[in-house]
Amino acid sequence: MDRYIQIKSKILEYAENDDDIKGVIAIGSTTRSDVKADEYSDLDLFIVTTNTESWFSGEYPKRFGNVSISFVENTLGGGKERRCIYDEDKDVDMIVLTPEQFEAAIKEGVAQWVMNRGYVVLYDSMDCTSMLEKHITLNVTAPSVTEDEFLNMVNDFYFHNIWAYKKLKRGEIWSAKTCVDSYLKRYLLRMIEIYRSKTAGVDVWHDGRFIDSWAGDEILSELRNCFAHYDNDDIKKALIKTHELFARITKELAEFEGYEYPVAAEKCAKAYLGLQ
Repeated sequence: MDRYIQIKSKILEYAENDDDIKGVIAIGSTTRSDVKADEYSDLDLFIVTTNTESWFSGEYPKRFGNVSISFVENTLGGGKERRCIYDEDKDVDMIVLTPEQFEAAIKEGVAQWVMNRGYVVLYDSMDCTSMLEKHITLNVTAPSVTEDEFLNMVNDFYFHNIWAYKKLKRGEIWSAKTCVDSYLKRYLLRMIEIYRSKTAGVDVWHDGRFIDSWAGDEILSELRNCFAHYDNDDIKKALIKTHELFARITKELAEFEGYEYPVAAEKCAKAYLGLQ
């Protein structure tokens, strides 16, 4: 049963009676054929309207149900997203764009990554359907990296190994932990995605989604030791384990792709961390 059916019905009812609303398109898990929506899934929508302010002010979203939590954040295409929790657990994310912003996001490829696993046009008074059929490709592009990008990311990672350890030595626990478990993890995740896609040919999704199903047992085992408690010694251990996992997969990836590897950068970071 569609737990969002009442909210969607109300949105479409207003769309039919409001000339400002030009399109309502569902994206995300409720439209996917792979890893389908479950009881924890949210409802993701594009709202195309000439009157965005009513959505940003919260006036429109309040018409669809009892809003418990609501806020606005920046999103793709230069637009904003109204995110709401209706009742206690119905999560509805509305990417609100003008027709011009929506058209640019579709034609310029900005929206490709949020629509390439599926979408459903729920309401359309500006022929969004034809535009989407022409410009959105329903397949997933494997992640890739050029040699220059690879070298820059690896050097950046090793630089921030040293930066994080300096923070630890200075007693700046918060800064060190944020670097180890946020900044460095973004680079580690990106390299895991590329590594697994290139060497194993698996679908790696994005932003770590479903990583436990595609990263492989060896990487998952190593990841268990890569995150830290708010503790100096534990952060150092996590930093070292993060360094070791990153170094292993990036060296293998460099060999696989025929890329140069910044050996001096790794050696520099290892020496500072006190590794052999």
